Amino acid sequence: MSLILGILLAVSGLNAQDSPHGDDLKFDCLDCHSTEGWIFSASTAKFSHDQTTFRLEGEHQTTDCKSCHTSLVFSQAKSNCVDCHTDMHNTTVGMDCARCHTPKSWLVTNITELHQGSRFPLLGAHNTVDCSDCHTAVSNLEFQPLGVECIDCHRQDYLATTNPNHQQSGLSTDCMECHRIDAFLWTSQGFNHDFFPLTKGHELNNCAACHTNGVFEPVSTDCYSCHQNDFASATNPAHNNAGFTTHCTDCHTTDPDWKPAKFDIHDDYYFPIYSGKHRGEWNNCADCHTQPASYAVFSCTDCHEHNQAETDSRHGGVNDYTYTATSCYTCHPNGFAGDD
Repeated sequence: MSLILGILLAVSGLNAQDSPHGDDLKFDCLDCHSTEGWIFSASTAKFSHDQTTFRLEGEHQTTDCKSCHTSLVFSQAKSNCVDCHTDMHNTTVGMDCARCHTPKSWLVTNITELHQGSRFPLLGAHNTVDCSDCHTAVSNLEFQPLGVECIDCHRQDYLATTNPNHQQSGLSTDCMECHRIDAFLWTSQGFNHDFFPLTKGHELNNCAACHTNGVFEPVSTDCYSCHQNDFASATNPAHNNAGFTTHCTDCHTTDPDWKPAKFDIHDDYYFPIYSGKHRGEWNNCADCHTQPASYAVFSCTDCHEHNQAETDSRHGGVNDYTYTATSCYTCHPNGFAGDD
């Protein structure tokens, strides 16, 4: 009897020592196996993988145990994706597969959403192109890091552009100075022209209207440099003959058609017509300047149609007084009766 017990104990010890699962397995064999054989059946086993640090989800639920536990020593199994799965991206997108993939499938359906968290969010036309248009590696599964500056991908577009010729014009290679990154076309409506606001009369759709030589170097912001012909051809009044200043903003705003125009400096340089007693007493320049071809000619008496005799009597004690068009201004340069 003692011999039989000894043999059983020896066999029992031998079996424990030779367990294919290693010495670290602590639960009963019957949790996974039945007395009918060593075949593991998930439907009858008491063991649940949820008790471990690696929960079986998606495709892992139908994967054969030996595919992961190749040595059957469960403590040797690793939980990182790359420990079991070949990195088809060749480390070009990092080692954290869970950033893009789930255990349900290797297919990635939210590429755009994932790309929004990268250093180059997909906006506008970039959201509709095929991945391989930018990621041109030999393998379609390799996504080598790319430059994020527009010119890194669009240099050929820059060099091939003829309207205007970007290279000859010396335009910046920072495409976003003129083009919007979220646009679908190469239109330059996004160009930041704040250094010279393109508003009102300057709201032009054709760059060549100002950049006439096709070279987009800085253009003078002085009005006269672009509007010299407008100044020379103006007839109402004739700017050249009248000796007007070439500083257009002295009279004009940037409203279309040069209107409204206001010659405010008239009060400082010549005669107060926007202030004093003459304010609001005239409608057109021609009320005083009776010869539009020459604004050096003006008349006071056309407006002040007093009886000459009455006017003469008021100036009886004034030396060299005469009732002429300009004599009023000689003594009344500010428009007041008490002017010296």
